[in-house]
Amino acid sequence: MDCEKSNARIDFLQYLETDLSLYIMSFLHDPADLVCASSVSQFWHRFVIENGVAKKLCLKTFSGCSNILGTVNENKRKNCDNSLETDHEVYAALLYGFQESEIYIPSGIEKGIRASSTYNYLSQSIAKTIDSSFFPRPGKGWSSNGQSNAHVPETLTYKLCRGVWAINEFYVRPCPAEGSPNVCSAKYVRFRIGHSKSPLENRMDPITDDEVEWTYTSPEFPMMQEHRIQSFKLSQPILCFDGYLKIELLGRVQRHKKDGLFYI
Repeated sequence: MDCEKSNARIDFLQYLETDLSLYIMSFLHDPADLVCASSVSQFWHRFVIENGVAKKLCLKTFSGCSNILGTVNENKRKNCDNSLETDHEVYAALLYGFQESEIYIPSGIEKGIRASSTYNYLSQSIAKTIDSSFFPRPGKGWSSNGQSNAHVPETLTYKLCRGVWAINEFYVRPCPAEGSPNVCSAKYVRFRIGHSKSPLENRMDPITDDEVEWTYTSPEFPMMQEHRIQSFKLSQPILCFDGYLKIELLGRVQRHKKDGLFYI
């Protein structure tokens, strides 16, 4: 007896509970997969938009997006009835942009704001630590004042360029002390990211840490006492908007032969 193959097809998404369907959608990771899913049929397209799948995926990948209060499409400002579609477009674009772009942090720093101390303002200021070439020339860099106590920390605070940044890695290059072959690196380094507490229209560069809302603090990373670029990768990307970066250098290792003090 011959059995005829059935050509009947069903859309399984229409027969599943919403929670189960969202659970299946949670395994999507690539923005291209999200586009494909929303293009299967009109039902899938509505399901992706009405259940905020793009937003859920973006928040899972970049937890910093949870600070976004709302989205506005300037081209559709007069029509506010389509907020779900606007959310979908915005979060899908953010997800695509963050995953497709790779920008080294030197190009994301606008300027140095302040250093906790500086040994020589003319030749070793915080401005000397910013080099768009990513590979600093010999003799460039910052140096702290000397301390008799090896536990005194140092900090460097920078203003990031305007825009939205997803940061997942930092690079630091310790340098030898002036007049010494020894590298004056800290024992550990920690990174903080935040934004000014001042209203946007009155915003000026902060003078003290109390003027910055530090929303992210990294773990302490051990540093090597070597004159080379060292990479510190975060467990997940950190999202920031026109923010500030503070590098905390913790613990001193090398004494300078000329005065016996610890420098970084």
